[in-house]
Amino acid sequence: MLSESSKKALKPLFYAMLLGIGVAIGMFIRGIQKDKFSQILDIISHDYVDSTHAIDIESESIDYLLSQLDPHSSYIPPELAEQSARQVSGKYEGLGIEYIVFKDTIFINNVHAGGPADKAGIVPGDRLLKANGKSLTDSLSTKKITEALQGEPNTNADLTMFRRNGNKLFNVSLERQTIVINSSTIYYMVNATLGYIKIDRFSGSSHKQFLEVLKTLKAQGMQALIVDLRNNGGGLLSEATAIANEFLEKDDLIAFTKGLHRKRTEYRANGNGIFKVGKLILLINHNTASASEILTGALQDNDRAVVMGNRSFGKGLVQEPYKLMDGSTLRLTIARYYTPSGRSIQKPYAGNINTYRNEIYTRNNLDDTIEPALDSNIVKTFFTRNGRVLTAGGGVRPDIILRDTTSDSTEIEMLLPGLFYSHVFDVYLLDAMSKELQFVKQNFKTIRIFDESYVVSETNIKHLIKLAKSLPYLRKLEYSKKTASVIRKHLKSAIANRIYGEIGNSMVINREEGIFSKSFEVLKKYNAILNIGKQKGSSFDY
Repeated sequence: MLSESSKKALKPLFYAMLLGIGVAIGMFIRGIQKDKFSQILDIISHDYVDSTHAIDIESESIDYLLSQLDPHSSYIPPELAEQSARQVSGKYEGLGIEYIVFKDTIFINNVHAGGPADKAGIVPGDRLLKANGKSLTDSLSTKKITEALQGEPNTNADLTMFRRNGNKLFNVSLERQTIVINSSTIYYMVNATLGYIKIDRFSGSSHKQFLEVLKTLKAQGMQALIVDLRNNGGGLLSEATAIANEFLEKDDLIAFTKGLHRKRTEYRANGNGIFKVGKLILLINHNTASASEILTGALQDNDRAVVMGNRSFGKGLVQEPYKLMDGSTLRLTIARYYTPSGRSIQKPYAGNINTYRNEIYTRNNLDDTIEPALDSNIVKTFFTRNGRVLTAGGGVRPDIILRDTTSDSTEIEMLLPGLFYSHVFDVYLLDAMSKELQFVKQNFKTIRIFDESYVVSETNIKHLIKLAKSLPYLRKLEYSKKTASVIRKHLKSAIANRIYGEIGNSMVINREEGIFSKSFEVLKKYNAILNIGKQKGSSFDY
C-alpha cells in the first residue's frame, strides 16, 4: 500500500502520463481535462437515476465541444470512420451498385461496368429487398444499407431482388470487390477545339484520372478547355494542387496555408504541367467548396483562367484527421488556406451552423454581391497577377456571373420544392418510360442527334407530375407552363443520362442552360477579360 504522501507525489506523474497519451493520439484536450470528462461519464454511468448509453453521451459531448470551434471540425464515430476513409481514398469494397430510395423501396439506379452486380445481371430498375436474409424495406437508414452492401473484399452478399419487368423475385450471391470511384468520368469535345471535363471530387486518384483525360482530349485536338467544378465539395488538398500544377508555370504559387500552430506552407507549380498554354474556363457555383476553391483561386489569381458561374461556398479551413484508439476519427481544423494573392475566402461562421450552411440560399444570385458586413477582410484589396481587383471573404466571386442555373437545383427547388431530391425523375424513367427508352435507343443513335431532335411529350410530363403528387410533400404540385418547362428540361437530361450515360446528361443540360454558348462568347474576349498582353502588376510575391 502506498502512503498518502507517496500518492500525492505520484499524482503529478499520473497527470503527466495522461497528458502524454492525449498528445500522442492527437487530442487537443489537456490530460487533466480528459480525466475529468472520463470521471463525469463514469459517475453518470454508475449513479444516474435512469439508464444511459455512455457512448452516446460521449459522442454528443464531443460534437458540442467541436461545434464551439468552427463548422468543419468534426468527430467521426468508429462505425462511420471506415466509410469516410473510403470516400476520401476514391475506392471501396462493395458490389458496384448505385441505389436510390423512393418511398419504402431501394431502386438500383446504376451498376458499375464490370463490377459484381453487373456480372450477375442486375440492371437499373431492379429492387433490392433483402441482403443476407435481412429486410431492407423496414428500416432504410443509410448506415443499414451501407453495411449490407459494403464489407471486406472477397466476402459474399446474398441479395433478394425484384424485377418489375417480368414481375419476378430472384436471388443472387455476389462477391465483394474493390470498386474505384472515378472523379473525372464526364469529359468530351464540345466542338473541334473545345474540351470539357467535370471533376466531381478530389479523392486519392483524382489527379491521375484527370491527367489521363487531359491527354485524351489533347490528342483529339483540344486547344481550349472548360473545367466544371460545380457541386464539387472538395476533398484532398494534394490532388487539387496537383491538378492546378497542370496549368501553371514553374514556381507559380498555387496556395499557402498557415495556422496558430502551423507554419506557412506553400504549394508551387513544378513547371511539368501539360496544359500551360491554352484558354481555360472554370465553372463554379455555390456548392463549389474547399479544395475546389483552392484550384479556382489559384487559377484566377494567376490570371490563368476565366471563372464563370456563381460565388463559391466560402470554405477556407484545412482539416487534419487524427485516428483515435477506438477507431473513431477527429477531423480538426488546423490552418487556413490562402490564394496566391493572400485572400482568405472563408466566410464567417459565428452563430448557428444551419445559418452558416444555408447562407448560400440567401444570396442575391443576380449580381452575386458580397456585402461588406459579411467579413471584415472584405475591405482589404487584393489583385490578380495582371492587376485585376479581387474580393475576399465569403467565397470566390467569378469573373463572369451566370444566372443560378438549373443544374444548381435552385430554379427547380424554388418552383417545385422537394422534387429535385425526391428521385421522381429516376423512378419515372426506370418504370414508366422503359418502352420510351427503347424507342430512343433505336431511333437516336448519337447524343447529338437526340439533343437536337428529341422532344419530351406533354403526356410524360403530366404522368411524372402524377407520380410526384403521390409523395406527401409534393401533393400540391400542379401543371403549369413554368413547371412543364422545368420538368421537360430535366426529364430530357435524365433520359440522356439513362441512354448515353453521364456524358449525355451533361451535354443536354449544359446546352439547355447556355453554358456552351456563353463559353464561346468568353473565349472570343478571353485575352481582354484577363488583361493578357498588358504589363503585369506586382500585387503578390511569387
